[in-house]
Amino acid sequence: MLRWLSLALVLATNVAAFTDLPSPQSTELSDAPSQCQARAWVRAPDMVPGEIIAGDVKVKLSGLCTDAESYTLGLRYKEREFWKLRREDAPIPKRPKSTYSNLMVSNNDLFRVQPFQNIGGLDHNETEWKAYVNSIQNRDLWSIHEEERIAFEIKNPLAGVEGTDPLSRNFTTRFGVLVPNTNYPPGLDCRQGFVPEGGENDIIFSESIYEYFVEIGFSNGTTSEIPAGMTAFTPFYLPPENNTPSVVNVSLSPTPTHCGSNMKPSVDRLRSNYTIEVHFPEGAHVYQNSFMNVTAIVHRTGYTNRTDIPVQLCASSANRIEWHSQELQNRQSFPPFVRALASYVPMQHPQFSQVPHPAYHFPCRGINFAASPAHLPHESHISSASSEPLSLSFRIEHDAFPYFSMYYQKLGQDVKLNLQIKPDPSEPICETEFEKIQREKQIADADEIDWVPWVPFKPMRGTHRTLSGDTNVLSVIPTQKQGAVRSTPVHYLSDKARQPVFVDLSDIAGLRLMLPEERDLIAPLTQSSIKVFAKGEELPRRYSTGNPIYVGDTWAKKVLPMAAEGQREGDIVDYSLVVQ
Repeated sequence: MLRWLSLALVLATNVAAFTDLPSPQSTELSDAPSQCQARAWVRAPDMVPGEIIAGDVKVKLSGLCTDAESYTLGLRYKEREFWKLRREDAPIPKRPKSTYSNLMVSNNDLFRVQPFQNIGGLDHNETEWKAYVNSIQNRDLWSIHEEERIAFEIKNPLAGVEGTDPLSRNFTTRFGVLVPNTNYPPGLDCRQGFVPEGGENDIIFSESIYEYFVEIGFSNGTTSEIPAGMTAFTPFYLPPENNTPSVVNVSLSPTPTHCGSNMKPSVDRLRSNYTIEVHFPEGAHVYQNSFMNVTAIVHRTGYTNRTDIPVQLCASSANRIEWHSQELQNRQSFPPFVRALASYVPMQHPQFSQVPHPAYHFPCRGINFAASPAHLPHESHISSASSEPLSLSFRIEHDAFPYFSMYYQKLGQDVKLNLQIKPDPSEPICETEFEKIQREKQIADADEIDWVPWVPFKPMRGTHRTLSGDTNVLSVIPTQKQGAVRSTPVHYLSDKARQPVFVDLSDIAGLRLMLPEERDLIAPLTQSSIKVFAKGEELPRRYSTGNPIYVGDTWAKKVLPMAAEGQREGDIVDYSLVVQ
């Protein structure tokens, strides 16, 4: 259910939560008149290349705001990247080995003090632990960088508001935005981004946001910026070409895992080799909010005396991000979770009938080999085998993003495959120190099992291992209907790219009658700027602070009832750009 969410900013000298995030051209909040509170909302459809949109803005002041003199509506698009990478010439020392002390506290130990890190029976060598922590916290041993690019920032005085003399404290007015025939990136939901914990982990993270804001001017010459919500952009996508392969072979590798302190899985050169042959019977093109159907065959090649057995194959879609910065090439980090901004209203492509959970949705399948393994020629100790074809179906969510090349990275979607295997007993076991102690104790006490009531310890690891791989042939197609584009939009990073511009609401009808080429000349060329944050000021994330609302949701809340009641077409034409 859509809700009208308010995003409040208190303009007072004692509000510290916002003072570290001033806008590039606004003053510090401590300069603003105290005891004045302001809130601002925008509701508007997503921007589309070559279109003109109309939206609403509401501003509300409360408290002592007698010095407020002017209101200005703003819209900007900004994107950023952050990384924290361990220097290659400064490897992280081994994490001190942990031992498990007796978890039971002595009955006569009435004043025992246990360090926080030792809770649960974990004991460390204090000297080794301090050396390890000091190495992790030594900033000079890391490469830390944060950079932000503002692609455009436009402003427009909110003139013509009824009752502005004196300045209205609570008003709503409309505005228009002319969007040039320039393809900007899709709007991404910065609220859903995931940043891994720091410590010894490398971090690579990026954000982008289209944000509305209201700038309030005061009589003493200061201004304060009020966030009014984030919006999105729906790029124009050319129809996909039918040149993607219908069959691909995917190589698999062990899924990264942590096997206790500083333990890495032992390399087993005798392990079997697995590949997946993936067929796309309907092509590798898929619409958002639909299902991708594939057929997969598991191929195994390995030594005849190995008894590893493939158990289950799972398929899914996953984000694919390719970083442009040379610093990030060949660096591993947790894959970021990125979703496109999309209205909560269900959207369907007219060619597809979407069912939330159809019976044919099987992202995982058990594996059955069709025939006995065949020995390789001249290699009697090595055999190969193939499974029966597996039919897999996995969901492409409504907010999965199509391919787009941005300033800091390329976005796309992969088909991700996870193969679960029951390993051969001779394969090295990946286990924690605690699991090792328990396993060895169980072996030593095997003759006691029938004399105790509890269930024998079962290791958490070692019973199965997972191999994973992916293929980047997947092409996601937006479900929203795209209007007729007379010419292909220029990319927003092009020298010919133009930025949106505010227009008078009364001019919109006339502007829509103009030729697109003439209308495009009204929008100025982009004037982007880049800021590199100073040492010590870098932050992993910035844009999700305050949980900004998506103005497309509040626009839908306004327009959908009007459409249901049969309002005149002019009232809903803008929303038709967002939801079909």
